[in-house]
Amino acid sequence: MKINLSLTTFIISIGLFFSLSSNAQGKEKLILFGGGEYTPEAVAKFVAWAGGKEAKILILPWATSEPHHEFDEVKDILSTYKTATVIRGLAPDEKSFSKTELLSQIDEATGIFYPGGDQVDLMRRINTHPEIREELLRTYHSGVVFAGFSAGTAMASKTMITGKGDFTQINPSTVETAEGLGLITEFVIDQHFIVRQRQNRLMAVLQRSQESFGVGIDEKMALVIEDGVKGTAIGNSYIMIFHRLNSPKKFEITLLQNGESLIIPSKQP
Repeated sequence: MKINLSLTTFIISIGLFFSLSSNAQGKEKLILFGGGEYTPEAVAKFVAWAGGKEAKILILPWATSEPHHEFDEVKDILSTYKTATVIRGLAPDEKSFSKTELLSQIDEATGIFYPGGDQVDLMRRINTHPEIREELLRTYHSGVVFAGFSAGTAMASKTMITGKGDFTQINPSTVETAEGLGLITEFVIDQHFIVRQRQNRLMAVLQRSQESFGVGIDEKMALVIEDGVKGTAIGNSYIMIFHRLNSPKKFEITLLQNGESLIIPSKQP
């Protein structure tokens, strides 16, 4: 297996895949937390993009069996920024759930946050009603800022790593994937990346996936994607980018540290 550490080559390639992943409007704003701890600078960016003191933030703690705990944790973090409103959207399997009310909450939100837990449970609840998934995607593409933490990060890609499998080897047949929400369609996302040594499973998935790029976000890190043209690493560890070259066993790997940004060229007409 050949590994190249060429940042210059990578920037050219990464520019292409970020450009492909954004739509013509270029409005999407996405913040992906690797887990472990919330990166303060990235939280501040999320609140600012959502409207600051006028922000209306909807938290969807659907990846966990303890939604009240996850909601309270995120609400406490956001309270520092004195946002206008922070509310919890009830999951379809909770008592008092109303699809009509939830769709209205999504429509009115200026920021939507997905805390951690199990990404499979998160997607199961999102997919309970097709209208919910459709409204979430419409809202994201209209420019409402989305953020995910841990499981909420994992579900952002189209090919979602479920967390099940044998990760002691680099073998595509031993890693389970499912369909994520698809906010990102051109690369596979993994989280808790360096701390939990998840390189094996990401490279295994890339050997068989349609996506040729993988992004591993470590704990205490966040990847901030702005308007589909700029990706910035924020935090105290690393983000690892894997680019599968012209063979399933050839990868180019790049490490991003705090403040390092990728400026994505505009599409050529």
